[in-house]
Amino acid sequence: MERKWWLVIAGCITHAVNTGFSYFGMSAFFPSFEREFGWSRTAISGAFSLARIESGILGPIEGYLTDRVGAQRMLFIGLVMCSLGFFALSFVDSLPMLYIVIVLGIVLGSSLGYNMPISVLIAKVFHERRSLAFGIFRMGPGISGPLVPVVGWMIGLWGWRTAAATSACVIFLVGLPFAVIIKRIYDQEEAARSVIEAAGNPATSRHASSDPQFTLSEALRHRSFWLLSVAMAFRHMVTEGVSVHFVILLVDRGWSTEAASGLLGVSALIGAPARVGMGWLGDILDKRRLMMGLLLALSFSVLLMGYTAVAIIFTPCMIIYSLAYGGLASLQEPIRADYFGTKAFATIQGVSRSVTTVGTFMGPIIAGFLYDLTKSYTIAFSIFAVVSLVSAFCMFLAKPPAKAVPESP
Repeated sequence: MERKWWLVIAGCITHAVNTGFSYFGMSAFFPSFEREFGWSRTAISGAFSLARIESGILGPIEGYLTDRVGAQRMLFIGLVMCSLGFFALSFVDSLPMLYIVIVLGIVLGSSLGYNMPISVLIAKVFHERRSLAFGIFRMGPGISGPLVPVVGWMIGLWGWRTAAATSACVIFLVGLPFAVIIKRIYDQEEAARSVIEAAGNPATSRHASSDPQFTLSEALRHRSFWLLSVAMAFRHMVTEGVSVHFVILLVDRGWSTEAASGLLGVSALIGAPARVGMGWLGDILDKRRLMMGLLLALSFSVLLMGYTAVAIIFTPCMIIYSLAYGGLASLQEPIRADYFGTKAFATIQGVSRSVTTVGTFMGPIIAGFLYDLTKSYTIAFSIFAVVSLVSAFCMFLAKPPAKAVPESP
């Protein structure tokens, strides 16, 4: 196996550990905050909501710092910030402190140390089979599920403050060696590529010259950037809205909480290999058309899920939904790299995330509002089906921009 694939595997493992503790695992602390401090659920939820939209608020700054400071260095900076954030969580004694620790410590450190820099390094190292590489990397969240009960077990055994401090130690002790491995492999790959280019290898030179190299300002002038961003925002609106209300929808329709939660877990497990499979297909087929097909499948499945909870119909639709969800998650970064290159990849991705976060924020709110209005999720899911179709149309219009390549010296 080529050396660079170990970078992807290391990235997947760190992504899984980080997601298990910093994203899914954080929900296990919720009851402890409520019991100890007596804060309302709305007040506590505010910190979690801000954490979900952090990438939209700070995404452009995160991308700019990653491009300026270097993705390799940001790995270590983000790792330290995230670890210190969990350590600070163990000392929280006020609501404002909770907000600061979660948003500016744990979540910001997670984004700076894991999501953004590893994405940049993969985009730069991989030209061929880039989608498969991202698919493996993005499988991390799908395999992070077993860490959530571990967090709950630590809270029950030692209390939430000790569990937070322990989480800090685990994240740092696991993340540090993997960050060193990722940096070393990337440096070796860059050194090897420099030697090959210096030797005048025609294949490598042709690859380098054919890669688009857009700056942020150049990308912003292309409608493809905005169409891609809006398409992904609509996709996030649908998947976030469905995911947040998935369990309660089934409970309302007669399922037990255990059965509904179990089906959501199955959905996550299906989505993990789908990220790899669709990533592999993305290297063979046209990514834009593949994403259009997945969005159409998403629309079909969400529409039927909104109308019935009968297991024989709902379960196959959930499988289609999970496959589409996983595939779309693994293809959004490769297509952005294909369209705009890696010169300002982090900055362009950060600005794009500001657009997509609008959908992430609005999806659950729209579903909740329409349920409160109609006492049913049918209209909400029907709207999500239409939104998926609009997203597919945006992808149809988002043709690859004319390539901006660096001039020969």
